[in-house]
Amino acid sequence: MTRSLHILDQWWFAPKRDRRSWPDLLLLAGWVALVGFQIGRHVMWRDEVRALTIALNGDDPVAMLRGLHGEGHPALWYLLLRGAHAVFDRVEVLPAVAFVVGLLTVALLIFRSPFPRPLILLLITGHALLFEYVVMARNYGISALLLFAIAACYRAHRDRGLLLGALLFLLANTNVVGAIMAGAFLLFWLLDLLDTDGWRWSPQLANFAINATIATIGVVICAVTMLPTYNDAAARDWSHESPLAAAILALVNPGATSLGALFANLLPGVAGSALLFGATLGLLPRRPAFLAAIAALLLTSLFFAVAANGAYRHAAVWLSFLIALYWIGWSKVTAPSVSRAWLDRRLPAIGRVSLLLVLAIQTAAGINDLRNAVTGVVASRSADLGRLIASRADLANAVILSEPEWLVEALPYYVKNPLYLARDHKFGSVVIFSRKGKMDGDLGETLRLARELRDTSRAPVIILLAYRLNEITPDRIYDEGKDWRTFRASAAQIRDFREATTMLRRFGPAKTDESFDVYLLN
Repeated sequence: MTRSLHILDQWWFAPKRDRRSWPDLLLLAGWVALVGFQIGRHVMWRDEVRALTIALNGDDPVAMLRGLHGEGHPALWYLLLRGAHAVFDRVEVLPAVAFVVGLLTVALLIFRSPFPRPLILLLITGHALLFEYVVMARNYGISALLLFAIAACYRAHRDRGLLLGALLFLLANTNVVGAIMAGAFLLFWLLDLLDTDGWRWSPQLANFAINATIATIGVVICAVTMLPTYNDAAARDWSHESPLAAAILALVNPGATSLGALFANLLPGVAGSALLFGATLGLLPRRPAFLAAIAALLLTSLFFAVAANGAYRHAAVWLSFLIALYWIGWSKVTAPSVSRAWLDRRLPAIGRVSLLLVLAIQTAAGINDLRNAVTGVVASRSADLGRLIASRADLANAVILSEPEWLVEALPYYVKNPLYLARDHKFGSVVIFSRKGKMDGDLGETLRLARELRDTSRAPVIILLAYRLNEITPDRIYDEGKDWRTFRASAAQIRDFREATTMLRRFGPAKTDESFDVYLLN
């Protein structure tokens, strides 16, 4: 057992054996090749394109920020997209900005981190850095970049300057979990100072207070930008359960919350929790880092249990925070233990093994991402629709109507056609997920709206249906998700719809729910 741990530490938990640049360049080139292959085959889906649509709304950035208020995300990602679009004037800035963020993140890991190359390889081939934070064009990858930048700068700037405060300010404005991590890092920084200098006022503590104020302002700006949200259908419904009970269970069993997405929800919650808590134990030699990792884990779990459900992209922000703490404490984490106490020697070893298991699961998911790209699995059929419309001149100015209406959100990346939101009765491509606007729709209403659009616009009308008419049960009520809107179709409505339309194409399944049949109103 002792020999096995020694071999493990030699491979995975030791400083880089050399600083030659060519192996690092090979690592980066290999990563770029794998990511570039996936980007070339990736199809944008609605959550990605929705952010670009919001970023481009308004005559200036101030107007855009007014429109962003209440969307549920802070402003940094939208400002980056708007700025890039102002320079290049192309929708392709969406994947380009995501790739640049991912490239900088991986370059920091490869060239600046203290990790040995086998561990770096495991990190950069995980689901986050091989797909979710670089191929998927969302705001969460910025969190990983800023956390690793903070780790790289911490030693030199812990006791002086405002750089760390500025980075934490930005981190708080990437997403809500990033704001939680900003608070957790402030806890680590404070405990680290107290561990070094004791409980006395010092210039270092004064510098921390100034930086903490800057970071806190960032958290406040994040909150002001996000709240109150108009997408209230995404909030938790507590009519059938107790928030207090959910909070207690989340603190005891974080693996049963959205943090379980780190394990593709394949592990039972208790097993996931054991790995999550276990992965923090490797930080015990740097006690402030261990306490901050535990605090961040519990706060994130509590947020997922009480405030909003999350997904892998949210959970991986905490994992990035954990990696940043390992980065900062690496010299102590990897130093041989001088303690004779069994727990002092074994608990960090358990932590290192747990961390490797967590990262190995991430790499397995990253390999699955590559398999999906090779086999042609796509997130949305919106690109297929774009090719269909481009192939037919008579559809160039067609109005597009969809059921559910959120199918149109990804389309502005691929088509220029006018898009109509059926439930909101207006043209646009950003759907408001609000219970206040809850409406029950049916196929008869969809057909009536299509005819009205044809008559008023004098243009062809394309109808996208996620519901396969030969598969749905007449008069059954279909829930469109988020306890929000419903859809039904009677046998008579199905018959009338088929008589009034021509099916142009039935697209195959997609990784998300963005697949549909395409109809043209006769």
